Amino acid sequence: MEQQYGISVQPTLLLVDDDINILQALKRALHSIDAKIVDFNSPISALEYCQSNQPDVVISDQHMPDMNGCDLLEHIKQRWPSSQRIILSAYQDFDLVSAAFSSGVVDKFICKPWVNKELKFVVEKALTREEIENISSINEENIPLSGLINFHGIVAEDEAMHELFNSIRHASSTNAPIFITGETGTGKELVAKACHLEGYHKEQPFIAVNCANFSENLMESQLFGHTKGAFTGAISNQDGLFSAAKQGTLFLDEITTLSKPLQAKLLRVVQEREFSPLGTNTVLKFHAQIISASSTSISNAVIDGEFREDLYYRLNVITMALPPLRERGGDLVHIASFFLKKYNKVENKHFKKFSRNAIQIICAYDWPGNIRQLENVIHGMVILNSGEQIRSEMIIKSLSTTVKNYTAIQPRLTIQPSNIHPSNNEGETENNTVIQPLWLVEKNAIEAAILYCQGNIPKAAAMLEVSPSTIYRKKLGW
Repeated sequence: MEQQYGISVQPTLLLVDDDINILQALKRALHSIDAKIVDFNSPISALEYCQSNQPDVVISDQHMPDMNGCDLLEHIKQRWPSSQRIILSAYQDFDLVSAAFSSGVVDKFICKPWVNKELKFVVEKALTREEIENISSINEENIPLSGLINFHGIVAEDEAMHELFNSIRHASSTNAPIFITGETGTGKELVAKACHLEGYHKEQPFIAVNCANFSENLMESQLFGHTKGAFTGAISNQDGLFSAAKQGTLFLDEITTLSKPLQAKLLRVVQEREFSPLGTNTVLKFHAQIISASSTSISNAVIDGEFREDLYYRLNVITMALPPLRERGGDLVHIASFFLKKYNKVENKHFKKFSRNAIQIICAYDWPGNIRQLENVIHGMVILNSGEQIRSEMIIKSLSTTVKNYTAIQPRLTIQPSNIHPSNNEGETENNTVIQPLWLVEKNAIEAAILYCQGNIPKAAAMLEVSPSTIYRKKLGW
């Protein structure tokens, strides 16, 4: 943000789309951005505006009457080369988009329907003038390997990841609980397994469980085990994960989803290193290391009363923060190459490299689903294509068809009134009852249903008694 005579000048964000509804949806998604938002539903009008006004960031649709988005951004680049230019499109116009990246006309692209979290991140980064990664120096045939490490299956050249590896090595001599933070898809289980393999108990079992995948009663049985007759359906004795882990490692992912009663029982295990299977008073000793993780803020869960504070401090002895893929610099290309080699072998294909334009597309996208999304995209492309080179149209086609239904990146939401807080004090009465706008209540309900159905939008739509197209349309407008 520039300063003129000590006065702060708001940057300008220019939105261009021939669909008025899309423009309104963009403005709603970006309303909290500290910028002057200017919008046009005509690329000609937008270009006329740019003749005498400099936009800091431009978001343009690709397919519009009179002029397509790439042509518009090229004109804007000629007039204002320092502007950041983002293309927004649901169409698969491979040649134009690839050429635009190659020539530097387009800096970033976002698929329709977009994810608001991704959109806001990209725009904020562009508005603060953070430099977009210079990918022009990347050699498509010989990606530099200096400093590249494969640490127990985690491929990284980024310095922050190397520091994480050192933290894992330092923690290997202790059996203290480890807590891993990071967005969904960043590889928390891989980090947990690396901690196990670096430890003195690496020959013992490594057991991972996602706490969000089980109901409360089933989760309790999974963890502690049960005796015959402990509950309906318990036809025999069964050991739980605490027993199965022996002296190895038990990894509890998405631990913030545990119920309060289960949290209390887990606290006893951590404190006393002992537990009792369901249906018996027998006390068994627990010897394994506990590593836990969450893709949501556990500190916020403590503040909101959803997670026990005493358990939080017991589990958070050693903290390891895993950065999102978009913050890992050149690692992106290395990881994509790693997956390409992996799925070449799995699917018996013969891809040798990414084309230059394909590398540009990979680096320009922010991968909101992180490594998991990148792996899925690479795997899908290998299955559906043949040849020796991954081309840009393969990347764009895969992204345009998969990002629409990619709901794993959504934050964990609840629709309990006590857990919903507005961003300001508007609508809050004296008795602390929170009144929300109807669209936000609807948004919370839809996202909670999608989360409950593990990303299955048709199933979520059936639970909400609406059509899947209604959910897609609502998501587009958020």
